[in-house]
Amino acid sequence: MNIPQNIIVRLNELPIEEVAEKLGLEVRRHKALCFKHSDHNPSITFSTSKNIYRCWVCGVGGGTIKLVQDKEGWNFQEACIWLGQNFNVWWPEGQTERNIIKKTPLQKVHITKHKEETLVFDKEIYTWIINNTTLLEPAKSFLYKERHLNEVIVQNLRIASVVNSLDMVDALVKRFGEETCLKTGLIRRSNYGMHFYFYTPCLLFPYYDQDGSLIGIQSRYLGTNEKAPRFQFMSSQKTRLYNLPILNSLNRGDKLYISEGITDCLALLSDGLNAVAIPSATILPLEDLILLKNYELHMYPDRDEAGQKAFMALRRFFINHYSTVRAEALPEGVKDYCDYYIKKQEIYGKE
Repeated sequence: MNIPQNIIVRLNELPIEEVAEKLGLEVRRHKALCFKHSDHNPSITFSTSKNIYRCWVCGVGGGTIKLVQDKEGWNFQEACIWLGQNFNVWWPEGQTERNIIKKTPLQKVHITKHKEETLVFDKEIYTWIINNTTLLEPAKSFLYKERHLNEVIVQNLRIASVVNSLDMVDALVKRFGEETCLKTGLIRRSNYGMHFYFYTPCLLFPYYDQDGSLIGIQSRYLGTNEKAPRFQFMSSQKTRLYNLPILNSLNRGDKLYISEGITDCLALLSDGLNAVAIPSATILPLEDLILLKNYELHMYPDRDEAGQKAFMALRRFFINHYSTVRAEALPEGVKDYCDYYIKKQEIYGKE
């Protein structure tokens, strides 16, 4: 379907916050919770002057049409159809296929929507995925060749990968049934068939609570699609700290590092240091952080504004709970601990 350029311009000029609210997002002070990951602190911001949105955690963003595509999982034409029907923008007379929007009811291009708060976290299905997937290329290349991470650490954390999403969909439906898989949100249905929620190829990082029970999975996209979110998250509850089971091996007063993100955490662990990770600079799982107050806490803040703000937020939190976290400085020329670790490995080798 060809959509006239003047129609595309009109659709992209629709007030983006009004479009967001029509999509079911609650917009307050130009902010909203992100629909791409578990988010309890609004990480989406709207610019009414530029008429765009952006999530500062997963990086998803764009204009009005892109917002509809990202939120609903629709293609460009389907997003335009939805906008046209909901904001009374139609094909002008005489334009190619000018009546398509009028003739195409919304329900015929509808894609099954799964709001994050209504999804079922089926631990059996997620456990099966972790137990029945292994590290494949390009996952091994990313972890071992690019990042030089310790293979034993990666294996102990049960990190997996998915390369072929269609094979994964077939395997899950065959084992657990289509209805059960759709309820979890791991598989979603569109006009073009069923597809896997996580963009592939990707790494899968399982999250466990302190007792070793699986509570979530985070993906890290490894492909070349610039529009795909780099991280996606599915969880049984609010986002948690990564690598909580390490607390079982620590004693009161032991040194423990808090990293910003999983890859920094893996680098710290590969360096022989005890570490847990907050999911991002803007997500602080307070219910888990309180578990850390009796350890000697350290952090290598990333060399950017977000990293510095994350450290200050953590510092304030622990001061309020009669503890502290100490900042350690990264060497000049490195942006985060993972970058520092990679440079050390390239210079000195894994010994």
